[in-house]
Amino acid sequence: MLMSLRSLLAAPGVNPDMITVFIDGYYEEPLAVTKLFGLRGIQHTPLGVRNARIAQHYKASLTATFNIFPAAHYAIVLEEDLDVSPDFFSYFSQTLRLLEEDPTVYCVSAWNDQGYEHTSTDPTLLYRVETMPGLGWILKRSLYKDELEPKWPTPEKMWDWDMWMRLGEVRRGRECIVPDVSRTYHFGSSGLNMNSYFQDTYFKKHSFNTLPYVELRDLDSLKKEPYEELITELLRRGTMLDHSQNPCEETFVPDTTGHTYLLFIQMNHHKDYTTWLQVAKRYLQCLRIWDLDGRGYHHGMWRLNIKSNPVLIVGVPFSQYSKFKPTDLRPLYIEALEKERDRTKVKEKTLAHR
Repeated sequence: MLMSLRSLLAAPGVNPDMITVFIDGYYEEPLAVTKLFGLRGIQHTPLGVRNARIAQHYKASLTATFNIFPAAHYAIVLEEDLDVSPDFFSYFSQTLRLLEEDPTVYCVSAWNDQGYEHTSTDPTLLYRVETMPGLGWILKRSLYKDELEPKWPTPEKMWDWDMWMRLGEVRRGRECIVPDVSRTYHFGSSGLNMNSYFQDTYFKKHSFNTLPYVELRDLDSLKKEPYEELITELLRRGTMLDHSQNPCEETFVPDTTGHTYLLFIQMNHHKDYTTWLQVAKRYLQCLRIWDLDGRGYHHGMWRLNIKSNPVLIVGVPFSQYSKFKPTDLRPLYIEALEKERDRTKVKEKTLAHR
């Protein structure tokens, strides 16, 4: 928490009076760190166990935040194991109007789940995604008070709060805005759902903006209709990657700059991530991005920035963008290995009991 608060208080635009540190339990050390920085610290009694306890901590913190600041229309949520970029507050200041003006946007996040050093290079670029990333995000008071708070999972439910927020009945067709290059960096290596291996494998090589100010590109294009026009244009002018090649080869995406490339993969329905997860795989040395579940997509399409080239990966036939696939092109299909199928079955069984 010390590292997180230090980076937060160093970010231009910070107002310490608007910061509250919520502590899940009566622990003196984090409260002492909070006081050291002259910040407001609030302890509360834990409810639930494991994932349920974390979910209740978020609920209690959000409820208290909007009670402490009754005039606030928005709140930024930040975990204690995150560094923030120098333009953290500038980023949210610029993107806030998307929450105000577009009812199809329900959060803005500082984090890109697929934003690794080799897949994200443009700090001015933003995306729309269906999966709420968390890890530094802003939401509306009205969303929380009118929709989330009344339906928040109760303490006996062993649910991850962020997975709950990604459910269709909660999201209701809305999306989150995320940057190509993240504005937070995850450094924590211990916790209920975290260890040093997981940190090194999935978080250590995330891209992180270090520029003090970035003017974000064409914010109006992130609204629903203009964004569809943008994606359509990218798909129309994009160059087809060689679908006969192995996507795990370093040469699969050419050594160019600024060229838009297209890859069509098999995706039969909204939960069919078989090929996507194989393409994303780390242990296969493929794209080496997040490969534990499907996230960071928009209507069955993923956007990456590889070698400074926009790459659009479209799931066929599920995605509405399947129509841009040439009729004679066979979408890429990679069958899950036995090891991976076994892991998926265990994961599905675990999630079913949450």
